[in-house]
Amino acid sequence: MIAGLPLTFAEPLLRLGLLSLPVLWWLLRVMPPRPRRIEFPPTRLLFDIAPKEETPSRTPWWLTLLRLAAAALVILAAAGPIWNPQTGLAGSKAPLMILFDDGWSAASNWDSRIKAADELIANADADRRGIALVPFSEPTRDITMMPAGAARVALRQLVPKPYAVDRVDVLPAVERFLKTTGDAEIAWLSDGVDSGRGAEFIEGLGKILADRTLTIFQGGVMSPLALAAAENAAAKMTVKVLRADSGRSDQRISALT
Repeated sequence: MIAGLPLTFAEPLLRLGLLSLPVLWWLLRVMPPRPRRIEFPPTRLLFDIAPKEETPSRTPWWLTLLRLAAAALVILAAAGPIWNPQTGLAGSKAPLMILFDDGWSAASNWDSRIKAADELIANADADRRGIALVPFSEPTRDITMMPAGAARVALRQLVPKPYAVDRVDVLPAVERFLKTTGDAEIAWLSDGVDSGRGAEFIEGLGKILADRTLTIFQGGVMSPLALAAAENAAAKMTVKVLRADSGRSDQRISALT
């Protein structure tokens, strides 16, 4: 932040270029040496001729100031100004771990979850923080730190799995990663569905995290109220699912036979 303003820079070291402005001012003020004066008698005849163009002996002060302001703006633009920056979940420089529910219950709002994870990655990238993406469907995979570009690629490769994931199986990998990394911030994109061992997972995660920061983004499937109007065709069966949604009273889904 600069003087209380919500402004920061992606490359703050480039602002050191502002120190060159006095040198630039001196260069703009420097004039070439005066030509040697040689008396030539017929030159007196030229005194009565009105000059069509006059060149000042030095650059006007307002023009010098304008050039310095333009140079300062170029330096600040190269430093990558960011207005009202989002500096991570808590504004620290700790790496970010994203726990990602990717079971069947996360499929209904998958695009929103991908967008939320992408925003978290973008915020961490602005702070030059490493990112670890942890899908719950891959408990045996080692957790690795990635730059933002690699994390976005890995995020786009995730798809919802057609089964319920067991979050407890991921806890050993999370514990090994945090012991190696030390301080870290954790974001959990939860689908809000307890597959049966939710309390065990919360208790184990709390012991592992200790005093680290955990932010939970919750959003899962809407609870169905009833099934109606089944249509049994030759290759599929279509049913109407009634939900409590003010904007949409029903949703049609198909189940292959």
